[in-house]
Amino acid sequence: MFSILRTGLDAANKDLAVISNNIANTGTNGFKRSEAQFEDMYHSHHNRSQEVARGIGVKTIKPRQNFSQGSLQQTNGSLDLAIMGEGFFVLGTPIGREVGDQPLTYTRDGSFQLDREGNVVTTDGLPLLGEGQTKINIPFKSSTANEGEAILTEIKVSNEGIIEATYGIDTTVQVGKIALADFVNEFGLQNIGSARFQQTGESGAPTFGAPKESTLGKLQAGFLEKSNTDITDEIILMLRTQQAFNGCSKMMQSDIDVTKKLSAR
Repeated sequence: MFSILRTGLDAANKDLAVISNNIANTGTNGFKRSEAQFEDMYHSHHNRSQEVARGIGVKTIKPRQNFSQGSLQQTNGSLDLAIMGEGFFVLGTPIGREVGDQPLTYTRDGSFQLDREGNVVTTDGLPLLGEGQTKINIPFKSSTANEGEAILTEIKVSNEGIIEATYGIDTTVQVGKIALADFVNEFGLQNIGSARFQQTGESGAPTFGAPKESTLGKLQAGFLEKSNTDITDEIILMLRTQQAFNGCSKMMQSDIDVTKKLSAR
């Protein structure tokens, strides 16, 4: 009995950890909430599982990501981008490192900016990749036939991911095209924090394409996708889980008291 109740306490603790993480990331752009998953040990033991079941109870398995669309917040930023539909932005290795040093990462957080060299990067310096998984660079200056050397005055990103830069008054140049990634099983992606993911054997290899191509969604410039966490739902789940934890604790205390009385006889 004690071992069964202990598995219940462990499950409630891990559920609370997942819920707390969801609540903490309510304001994180592109964050996808997780749902704690549990499995009955008896079922696991008789379901061709290689794991040895030690007693009857419950065990936790990998949390399931919820990839539903988050709400959009208008920012009017030229490089603030939101994906409407399927797909992930592709992020490369930090500027200055070799390509093979770090695997590609994927995110729905479209908050980008230009670094001092004109590369489109995240707030912590990871480059946004375009067609052919190459870095996107927007020069700050360009030589034009009419105006000579002109400075960058405007950046526009279309729904199809085409980036156009305007130099001087009216000289517009296409400087890059954003590529999105899609997965056969996005639920198999590994969450590495900061609203970013890496591919695994369960997710399968990514398929790259332009926005609005095949099943990929379109880009909405000037908007950011917010977290898909509903704070009200999470608080309700937390109260339910706390009640389950308290119930297991009382049952465990009763079991200990009965054991003490029997031992004293």
